Amino acid sequence: MEKKKRLNRTIYKELVLVLFLCSSLTLYASPQIYVKGRSMSLLQIIQDIEKKSDYSFFYNPEDLSGLTLEDVNCNGSIEGVLAIVLKGHNIDYQINGKEIVLRKNVKAPVVTQEKKERIVKGTVIDAEDGSPIIGANVIIKGTQKGVITDYEGVFSLSFPGEGCTLEISYLGYQKQTVNITNQTEINIRLRLDNQLLEEVVVVGYGTQKKETVTGAIAAINSEKLVQSPQANISNSLAGRLPGVLAIQRNGEPGGDATELRIRGTGTFSGSSGPLVMIDGIESLNYNNLDPNEIENISILKDASATAVYGVRGANGVLLITTKRGTKQAPAISFSTNVAIAQFTDLRKNLGSYEWAKTFNEALKYNSYITGNYIPKFTEEDLEHYRKGDDPIFYPDTDWISMMLRNQSLQTQSNLNISGGTDNIKYFITAGIFDQQGLFNNTSLTGDNYQMRFRRYNFRSNFDINITKRLTSSVNLSAQIEDRKGPIAGVNYIMDRLYNAPPNISPGIIDGKIINVYDVFGGNPLEQLLGTGVHNEYVSYLTSSVKLKYDFDHLVKGLSAHGTISYWHYMQNDKKYHKSAQTYNPIRNSDGTILYAPQKEEKPYGFEEANAKTRRIYLEFALNYNRQIKDHSFTAMFLYNQSKLHDPTLAYAIPNGVQGLVGRVTYDYKKRYLAEFNAGYNGTENFAKGKRFGFFPAYSLGWVASEEPFFPKNEVIPFLRIRGSYGEVGNDKVGGTRFLYNPSSYVYQNNTYNFGKPGSTFQPYQGSSEGVIGNPLLTWERAKKANIGADIHFWNNKIRLTGDYFYETRNNILATPQTTPEITGVTFPAQNLGKMKNYGFELDLTYENNIREFNYWVQGNFTYATNRILFQDEVNRVYPYSYRTGQRYGQYFGYIAEGFYNTWEEVNDANRPVSIENSNKIMPGDVKFKDINGDGIINADDAVPIGYSDFPEIVYGISFGGEFKGFDFSVLFQGATNVSRYTYITSVRPFENDQMAQAYIPEMSWTYEKYLNGDEIKLPHLSAQQVQRHNYQSSTFIIQDASYLRLKNAEIGYTFKHSILKKIRASSLRLYVNGNNLITWHGLYPGEDPEQVSRGGDWAPYPNTRVVNFGFNIKF
Repeated sequence: MEKKKRLNRTIYKELVLVLFLCSSLTLYASPQIYVKGRSMSLLQIIQDIEKKSDYSFFYNPEDLSGLTLEDVNCNGSIEGVLAIVLKGHNIDYQINGKEIVLRKNVKAPVVTQEKKERIVKGTVIDAEDGSPIIGANVIIKGTQKGVITDYEGVFSLSFPGEGCTLEISYLGYQKQTVNITNQTEINIRLRLDNQLLEEVVVVGYGTQKKETVTGAIAAINSEKLVQSPQANISNSLAGRLPGVLAIQRNGEPGGDATELRIRGTGTFSGSSGPLVMIDGIESLNYNNLDPNEIENISILKDASATAVYGVRGANGVLLITTKRGTKQAPAISFSTNVAIAQFTDLRKNLGSYEWAKTFNEALKYNSYITGNYIPKFTEEDLEHYRKGDDPIFYPDTDWISMMLRNQSLQTQSNLNISGGTDNIKYFITAGIFDQQGLFNNTSLTGDNYQMRFRRYNFRSNFDINITKRLTSSVNLSAQIEDRKGPIAGVNYIMDRLYNAPPNISPGIIDGKIINVYDVFGGNPLEQLLGTGVHNEYVSYLTSSVKLKYDFDHLVKGLSAHGTISYWHYMQNDKKYHKSAQTYNPIRNSDGTILYAPQKEEKPYGFEEANAKTRRIYLEFALNYNRQIKDHSFTAMFLYNQSKLHDPTLAYAIPNGVQGLVGRVTYDYKKRYLAEFNAGYNGTENFAKGKRFGFFPAYSLGWVASEEPFFPKNEVIPFLRIRGSYGEVGNDKVGGTRFLYNPSSYVYQNNTYNFGKPGSTFQPYQGSSEGVIGNPLLTWERAKKANIGADIHFWNNKIRLTGDYFYETRNNILATPQTTPEITGVTFPAQNLGKMKNYGFELDLTYENNIREFNYWVQGNFTYATNRILFQDEVNRVYPYSYRTGQRYGQYFGYIAEGFYNTWEEVNDANRPVSIENSNKIMPGDVKFKDINGDGIINADDAVPIGYSDFPEIVYGISFGGEFKGFDFSVLFQGATNVSRYTYITSVRPFENDQMAQAYIPEMSWTYEKYLNGDEIKLPHLSAQQVQRHNYQSSTFIIQDASYLRLKNAEIGYTFKHSILKKIRASSLRLYVNGNNLITWHGLYPGEDPEQVSRGGDWAPYPNTRVVNFGFNIKF
């Protein structure tokens, strides 16, 4: 606790310091304006004022064209200077903070009977936050007549006749056209032009113009990230980007991150997850970022985009860019939301009467194998369960309802301030996220065993112009995580409450945990409340300083920068052990019930563990950017190195990484594009002579729409074709280090025995050979190719991007799988694998408007599959049994061909023999196909079935719009070509005398259902693991896990700026949104297609549906 207080005090001091700096920034401007010169145009004077002050001007250039002053010599306030320079030019001005609007003073039109003129008034605002757009151009289409909006976004324009068409435009926004007929007032909501805003995209170690990028890159901005009420960033990416495959395996608070893969799986050894960079610095946990502090995320997918990261970028790269300040007066934004979380679905179990009755029926089926039938429950027992007349000794407990709540709260708040001057810009943010669990009855024993996850975020980004050529960026961020929950573990408790029978306990009586019967796994309440509380505190601190110097005065286009970063991780674990008292009911002779304690009271146990890790990163680069007539060149040469200090690393030696990076790009008239990227990396894992690897990538692009022969038209205004080829590498096999080391020897007890048996004979310590080294190991290499096209249709209203990719990975680092046990040693990793990964992806966007209603539709589709071309595996009898040639993670099993329905089928002499249950097959058993025709159902009949548990196809469909302050959006996300291994207890009831799901009696085979022609999904009942034949891996057990999910839906309203003036706010938006709202799938009730099957003593915490209410206000 003391450490936590010290940490909180440190963060508090940092916040105070940064807020002090921030407050100082508002004073960082001189109130005096000095302008001097001869024969200066009004435009030159305005530009001079902008350079010397923090003021920004908004005007129509045509209004100022041709206006000059012969002799200018002004020194004073901004009002005084403007009064002098605008005198006599018929120009009015309005000042709002640091923003100045200049408007031509137009005299009211003279209305005559021959030619009437009408006046239309309106307001132009930002469609996202409702803030007024100052200086927007409003022009009558086909004329030169127009005005610009004032500091409140208001305009007034006269036009002749009965109607006209207005064109409203502003830099960075989509142009909008409005037909004016009878309207006298209109409201215009301009949407950000993503195409224009994305002209510069973030790439590895820099930025590039989007129109000249030849690699495969996808991006998402902050607006869409905050649209989903998610606990972490990875969940917000699902269904939104092509090439990104996402699966959420767990819904536990603080542990519900989504597993991401870029373009599928390229290796059967090691990690398949992408590299993540935040502001150019590698991150080990990006999911603890507050989405409000993110500007955009870029996904680098092909070798051309990822080669600069060498060995780290083999599985793709996520580049996260956080927000930065801009030149403006301080702007404050506050957002907060409150969400209600519920489980998306839960299984339903049988009640005591149905459970006991069905158990007896299952034992009857067992008797064919066991040879005898002894019912577990008597008729008297069944009658008590049916009537419910003795709830203590014959309880009927729904553990799921008792131990899980219907809903919990989730809250998130964020406050940020941004702004800046010519010399310093800043963005500062602080946030808190609170997520509660859904366990019930968590305070019964006095302590609170409820799960809870809290996260505190802080970030400050400063950009400082030290001199004209020297600039600095200083970033500081901190994340603090506070987790609390039962020591037993959430997944173990979920397994217990799913599988506990309803008759073992009435639950809680008079504040006591009651046990009537003992059962495998015990009372779920005891597991929740009887192990103790686990508190985990984790803090992440990241700081970086970047200096950039412009050498343009020496070599045009040349600059250099250096970056140093420090990352620190600290973890503190506290466990307070305490057992929960349980009571056994005893009925006295007079009918009263005595509750006898079953344990001795024990004091608290306590244990504490600490861990900390740090990384230092250095980077130095030279950059060149030059355009000579129609030729554009860029080049980059970069050196980087990092050192990770982690006590858990093998040999307790810090891990070091270093590399060289190079990039050269060229384009001619933005028509012909070429790019070369390369990474040269070193590793600690290979012997001398093999430690450094060179990973080049080449890409070309052709913008056909820029060709002189390509007709300029609105049907296809833009067409680009691009292709790339390159190599990336890998040097890791799990956490093993220094793979080239010579063989190691270890001491072992009882290795040798000496002496005379019965007297002096005793064992002695000896040594044995451990892991063998492999000095011949070299780099695992992935060769990647990509060809893509970007096409825009109908005046850029429709945008289509498509890519085909192919990857071959060779020399895969993997441990041998065919080592004879008689060798007595552990063999080292070898370069002995080969695999290919290929597929395609599409992204289609349509944007348009109907008068004031702006709408959009977007869809993305990704297909990524793989095949193992070679791996070390044992010799198999049949070709179809080999894992080589199959997809990674491919399921194998029998082909189920329905059920044996009659004894005639069972006793058929041609029926294949089952090796399970001594071939005791009966009606209601699963009929398996004898693949090899040898008359026996065994492992030789197992063939590839289904897919792997990671989808090959993912897709997302979204649409939305906005109208007069209202906005909405909807996102559907789905996956197919994915399979799921059904855990046995989902289809085989009464395992270890445990629970049965409610659907099992209805779906199970009976002879009556067969005769009636009813649908039958499950074999006949069985109990206590007696039946094995039916539950082998097969097409009956491996299920299709395809799904479609209503991932997100949102509706919001943005208030008019005129309403907010009284509270000095620039925008206010209220919204309601929901996540994981509806899921369509074909699995058994209570299952989630994204989650792994229950296994052993483990079950996933279900995913949650979240409905969110919030607002955002800006000042």
